[in-house]
Parts: sequence; structure tokens; C-alpha cells
Amino acid sequence: MMTYNLILKGIEKLDFPKIIRRRPEDLIRRLCRQNPTERLGNLRNGINDIRRHRWLSGFNWDGLKVRKLTSPLKRELSGPTDYSYFDSYPPEEGTPPDELSGWDKDF
Repeated sequence: MMTYNLILKGIEKLDFPKIIRRRPEDLIRRLCRQNPTERLGNLRNGINDIRRHRWLSGFNWDGLKVRKLTSPLKRELSGPTDYSYFDSYPPEEGTPPDELSGWDKDF
């Protein structure tokens, strides 16, 4: 119920963790406005409002467009099947039950 009430209050009432600085917080708040006509990217200048946001200043948009950006994550892999950076989960037991509610009979 507490989560539901926070959702109803909206992004403006949300307290961000201290690790998130002012500029990214501003970007997030402006992208998540409740009224779509007030959201960054949906205003008169469209996507250019997002591109010109202070937090994204200096970002290489042309490099992104031609897919030439280097990843900020540097991970050493032992080969193409190295899955060591993925979480490991135990295999699921049993078979899922068949779905026989008939919701798709009119397709």
C-alpha cells in the first residue's frame, strides 16, 4: 500500500538516493512527468531537449548513431562462452501446467 501511495504522489515527491546527483535527478524527473505533454522529449523541441540536457553535455551522439562508442564497462572474458558475469540460478523443477482457460478460442 505504501508503494501504491508513493506512485500516486508522483515523481516530484520521490526522494532520490544521495548517490544520484542533481543533474541526473533533474533529467529523470523531467522524463517521468505525470502529464505526457510536460515530459522532456515531448515538448516543442522534441528529442533535442533531451540531447541538450546538462547531464548529457559532451555525450557523443554521432558515435552512438554509427555504433562506434566504446563501452565504459571493461570486462575480461575467457572466451565467447564466458558467462561468469551473469547471475546463476538453479534449474527449474517439473513442467509448467497447460493453460486451458480458453481465452484464445476466438483467435
